[in-house]
Amino acid sequence: MKKLVFLLTLCVISIAVVKAQPLNRSTPEANRKSAEEAEAANNPYEALELYDKVYDETKDKAVAVKIARLEYDLRDYQQAERAFGRLVLRDRKNELPEMKYWYAMSMKYNGKYAEAIDMFNLYINDLAADPGLVKASKLEIAGCELGKKAKQPENLLVNNIGKKANSPQTESSPSYSGGELYYTSLKGKDVVVIDGKEGDWYSKVYTSSKSGAEFGDPTPLGQQINREGWHQGNVSIAPDGKTMYFTRVQFAEGGQSIGESKIYYSLKGSDGWGAASEVTGVNGDYIAKHPCEGELFGEKVLFFVANMPGGKGGYDIYYAPKKTDGVFGIPVNLGEVINTAGDEASPFYQDGKLYFSSNGLPNIGGMDVFESQWNGSVWSTPKMMPLGINSSVDDQFYTRAPDGMSGFLVSNRPGPNNLKSKTCCDDIYAWEIERIKVDLMAKTFRFKRKGEKENQPLTGCTLQVYDVTEKNPARVEEKSNAASNDFGFTLLPDKSYQLVATRDGYVPDTLNFNTVGVKKSTSVDKKLTLRLLRREPEYDTIRINEPIRLSNIYYDFNKWDIRPDAEPDLQNLTDLLNKYPDMKIELSSHTDARGNDQYNMELSQKRAESAKTWIVAKGISADRIVAKGYGETKLLNECANGVECTEEQHQVNRRTEFKILSGPTSIVIERVEKREPGKKGQPPGGKQSVHPDFFLNN
Repeated sequence: MKKLVFLLTLCVISIAVVKAQPLNRSTPEANRKSAEEAEAANNPYEALELYDKVYDETKDKAVAVKIARLEYDLRDYQQAERAFGRLVLRDRKNELPEMKYWYAMSMKYNGKYAEAIDMFNLYINDLAADPGLVKASKLEIAGCELGKKAKQPENLLVNNIGKKANSPQTESSPSYSGGELYYTSLKGKDVVVIDGKEGDWYSKVYTSSKSGAEFGDPTPLGQQINREGWHQGNVSIAPDGKTMYFTRVQFAEGGQSIGESKIYYSLKGSDGWGAASEVTGVNGDYIAKHPCEGELFGEKVLFFVANMPGGKGGYDIYYAPKKTDGVFGIPVNLGEVINTAGDEASPFYQDGKLYFSSNGLPNIGGMDVFESQWNGSVWSTPKMMPLGINSSVDDQFYTRAPDGMSGFLVSNRPGPNNLKSKTCCDDIYAWEIERIKVDLMAKTFRFKRKGEKENQPLTGCTLQVYDVTEKNPARVEEKSNAASNDFGFTLLPDKSYQLVATRDGYVPDTLNFNTVGVKKSTSVDKKLTLRLLRREPEYDTIRINEPIRLSNIYYDFNKWDIRPDAEPDLQNLTDLLNKYPDMKIELSSHTDARGNDQYNMELSQKRAESAKTWIVAKGISADRIVAKGYGETKLLNECANGVECTEEQHQVNRRTEFKILSGPTSIVIERVEKREPGKKGQPPGGKQSVHPDFFLNN
């Protein structure tokens, strides 16, 4: 069973339906004859109304079949399901086995996948089933199984672009460029007769701009595009915004078939779109439609749809290499990976991917949107786009913005404009991938004091957010709040973050968290609690590239192993690196002048590497520390080779230092009490070192 010319017209130029003329009361025979004439004249709505009158009086089964088929062809799937259902239930002698197939198809279009599968199987097992429809039924069952599992992504938003841009008629081929939405439409307020006898009934190219949440009233382009006496359809703007492609269509005499459909182009100049001309190389004695500029083999091509002889099915997708404006090489069929025994439609190319619609692949509706990746030589197996982009009805003309986060599509899913039924006519829909964001709401508190029941809000703090997803942490943002303890940050999904809260006179608080697995925008609440310093500390300021001596790191003679009494200072340095994730340091080791120069250089390098290894083992990235042994090249006093010095003077030169290479330009740290070497494995001086508290200054 083939669709009427009405639907062929819908696919080519996207125009809609016919006007039912007033009916005078007549006999069933007269109404039947008038209905047949209306069908022949491509007036399906008038024919349907007349057949309804005939059936009301005769209950003729053949007329009931006519009604069901017309409802289906006019895409009134709810009425079609009822009509085919009545025929199947009353067909006790199995005189109309084919009705089971169309009953199942109607249920599929209404999203009743499980019921449709049962009916398809009933038809497959019918001994009178047509082999071609049995094969089609198996394909449709595969699609219904997909439909049962399909779920719309939570972050996919799909909305009708509004009643101003969309009319009760069919709209088609949205193409967004330069802040304008280009598309084609009849834009009639009333139903029209497709015979050219009632006013301006021709499809035109329109533009519409965003007006608030929806698109505003459309404006038709001038006669350089919208030629009088022709239907314009399938508009597509090239990625550079300077070339428009579209089709011009004429019906054959009597409106029973498409007489001509060819692709045209127009170039945009300083005064707008120029006069359109027929493209060279892709038109012929066949229907050519749905042009879209893309790229293959490193050159620009024109993708388009045609029913050329020798294709894979009804309508196939072809490409033709672009030679110059409006001139293309020999068309090439995209092959059986893309093209099927069914119809392919509305190709759209972006960044190596081809998006197109097809009814020859397992799908959840009629025409569904698929994507295929070009690897430079072949196309990948088409993958169906998710629910929301696709529906249980027809979905075509899918497009994407350059960032791939939004676009448009055309669908006859139920919308705000209903001409004759909820699914009769196509509207334009805008889709968008919701940009997921994580709103971090942080609060700072101080530890409760004696007599207080809970931690109290702490104002005057500074909060820094670091992205620690990669090896090299990066500061995301810093905020200070003298008036309150509230801080707000907007973060991204699938990241690891570190939050550092500081305030003069308080021990900083650090908090790590991540946004991995976040699928939709959300808010995160975090609390940081700072503890008041117990004593009045003394501070040293450390500036970038200024060496700072770690006075409590000692090594056994002629060794480079880290002794336990050196670990507190190394731990303090590790804490410092953790608190300032964007800081990189040089960790250096020095010897006194006694002994062989080369030996001292090698020993100091080993000691520096040993200290670095200790810190890296604590989780600090190795590329944040440069280990450098200087031997006796950077003495701090006059105790060079041949100079007699005391042991205390030589000790000054035997040291481990660090300096900031990048990150904060200066930091302020609490001065650390110097310890004297103690026994191996015991804290020097019989006590633990004072733990430093670090505060970022600028």
